[in-house]
Amino acid sequence: MKLQQVYLAAVVLAVMASTLADEEAKKKLWERLDHLDPDHDGLVTQEELKNFAFRERNRDLWEDADEQWDSMEVPPGEKLTFQQLKEKFYTDEFPEDEGPFGRTVQQDHTRFNASDQNQDGALDKEEFLAFLWAEEYPHMHDLITLETIEDLDRNGDGAVSYNEYRGEDEGTAHGGDFQEDPEFQEFDKDADGKLSHAEVKEWVLGPTLDMIKEDEEKVKDVLSKLDKDEDGKLTRSEIEADPEVIDTLRYDDDDDGFIHDEF
Repeated sequence: MKLQQVYLAAVVLAVMASTLADEEAKKKLWERLDHLDPDHDGLVTQEELKNFAFRERNRDLWEDADEQWDSMEVPPGEKLTFQQLKEKFYTDEFPEDEGPFGRTVQQDHTRFNASDQNQDGALDKEEFLAFLWAEEYPHMHDLITLETIEDLDRNGDGAVSYNEYRGEDEGTAHGGDFQEDPEFQEFDKDADGKLSHAEVKEWVLGPTLDMIKEDEEKVKDVLSKLDKDEDGKLTRSEIEADPEVIDTLRYDDDDDGFIHDEF
C-alpha cells in the first residue's frame, strides 16, 4: 500500500513538474517574442508578423538608432526636431554643404520631413530610424532615388548617364561604351544609355527590395503552417503548437540580412 502511494505521489509530482516546465517554456516563448503581439490581444496578424520579421532583420540598426538617439539628448517623452538634429550633425567638422552622411543640410531637411510620417514637425525613435536607414522603409525609397540622382546628375536632365554612372565627365576619351558594360546594361532596361528614376531605384535599392520580398514570403510560409483556421491571424495556441516555425522569421547576427549600406 505504501509503495503504491509513493508511486502515485511520484507520478503526480512528475506530471506537476512537466506542467510547470511547459508553462514556464510558454512564458519564456512569449517573453522572447514580445514584439510579435505588441497590442497583447492574443492574436498575431499578418502585419504584426511582417513587423516582427522587419525588426528581427534590423536588430543591429535598432541598436545603432538607440545609440544615435541618446546622442541627440532628446528629453524623455519628447521628440527630435530638425533644429536639434541640425545642431548635432552640422558642426565645424561637418559644414552645411556636406554633413556626416555626405548629404547637404537641405537634403537632410527633406529626408527629415519624409521620415515624419504624421507630419507633426518632429521625429519619434522609429521615424528617426527611417531617417537614418531610409532604404529599409518603402515610403522613403523615392527619396533615396532622388538623392542618388541629385548626387550624380551633373547635366540636370533628371537621369544618370553612363558617364555619370561611372563618375566621369561627359565627352571624356575613356568614358567607355555603355553597351559593353554588362553591369550598367542590367539596370538600363530600355538600353538608352542612361538610368531613369525607376532604373536608378532598382540599381540602388535592389538588394533591399529583395530582402523585403523575402520577409513577405517567410510570413506567408509561417501562416500556411500555423494558421489552422485560415483566418489570417495566429492565436497563441496555434503558435505554441509549433513555436519553431516562428524562428524562421529570426536572423542570426552573421546573416546577410544584417548587411546595409548608407546611400
